Amino acid sequence: MNQNVSIPGWDDFSERLKEDLNYSETMLERTFYTYRSFIQKFCPADENDAAVRVKQGIDNVSAAYQKNDISKDQLLRMRRLAYRLLMYMDTGKIFWKRAPLYGKKFGNDHNEALLGRFLEDDRGRHAESILRRDESTIRQFILYCESVKSKDVEQMGVMDLIDFLGWLKKRRPAGLKAAASSMRHFYLFLTKQGIVPNNLLDALKPWDTPHKKAYGTFSAQEKEKLLGALDRNSPAGKRDYAIFSLAIDCGIRSSDICSLKLEDINWKEQCISIVQKKTRIPVTLPFSRRSGDAIADYILNARGSSPLPYVFLKFPFSDSGMTSSLLCVRLKKCMENAGINREPHERINMHTFRRSLGTDMADSGSTLEMIGQVLGHSCPSSAKTYLSFSERSLKECALDTGLFPESREACND
Repeated sequence: MNQNVSIPGWDDFSERLKEDLNYSETMLERTFYTYRSFIQKFCPADENDAAVRVKQGIDNVSAAYQKNDISKDQLLRMRRLAYRLLMYMDTGKIFWKRAPLYGKKFGNDHNEALLGRFLEDDRGRHAESILRRDESTIRQFILYCESVKSKDVEQMGVMDLIDFLGWLKKRRPAGLKAAASSMRHFYLFLTKQGIVPNNLLDALKPWDTPHKKAYGTFSAQEKEKLLGALDRNSPAGKRDYAIFSLAIDCGIRSSDICSLKLEDINWKEQCISIVQKKTRIPVTLPFSRRSGDAIADYILNARGSSPLPYVFLKFPFSDSGMTSSLLCVRLKKCMENAGINREPHERINMHTFRRSLGTDMADSGSTLEMIGQVLGHSCPSSAKTYLSFSERSLKECALDTGLFPESREACND
């Protein structure tokens, strides 16, 4: 890139946007205000090298976002504009290209190495989706340490962690609980490595989140209606009948249904043994005679001789297994055929079978620990998520006031 060239003026830059990217007048008008704000507020005027001015402007915009001075929309628009300015200064043209992801670069190599060590330790403990969430959250945390607190990770105290979670809550309140979980993973690693003291973990206990309405479950009658609505004479019907029967019996996640292999089925003991994709916890779950017959019927008469190891395939003789999204589509179609209508807030999907099993176990008197073991939770208290207690269940949980003394003096007896 040439040095000591001036930042392109608006007239020149706007003409290039129209010619290379077919910008309309409305888009140009909107971009002009972004251009003016970026140049005037964030690009240092005392820097002679235009490219360095723009790059420092990008850093200043990122720092402003971390401090809540600008919105995420402003951040993205200014970054997009800045990278197009750099592109034009370097090549004389502007072409469609995604701007580099915000927050991927730390101020020093130590933090990058620390994150790398954490992710290496984290790998094998959690599913890939959890790893990606952990990496995203910890990258954001380290950037917060550098740009807002001007501290290394090791220097962050309890109040600093609380400040970060409060800062994060303003940006994505719905994801706060997941972010706090990722932070606990990170600080558990740091504690084990002797990098930070143990007391910092106390600041990362699950944060309170707004109470959510209990999601829907399937009643016993609705489960039978679902199974009865399937055409068991067709290959797809045989497959779906086996899947739904297994989901009713075992309450396993849709991802585990999709990854279930032929070798995971123990026909003699009438159970399946899997390692859950989400938690990496191995579980052995019994299934009913009906589910066993349905799976056998599907394998023998509908699956075909595909070389894939998975039990459930998209089509007979297919070279691709089932997906969670396809399972959800099949369930919605089955619900329509069965005449089962639900409100959107109930969030009925394949996970509803899992919630239903947890609720049925709670209604029958099972403890949270027992429910957690059956559902394969890494923490028994996670079973609370799936409980949609009926009025009858709540009444049964009520304490008998006759068990308590009537006076304070009686407590001393």
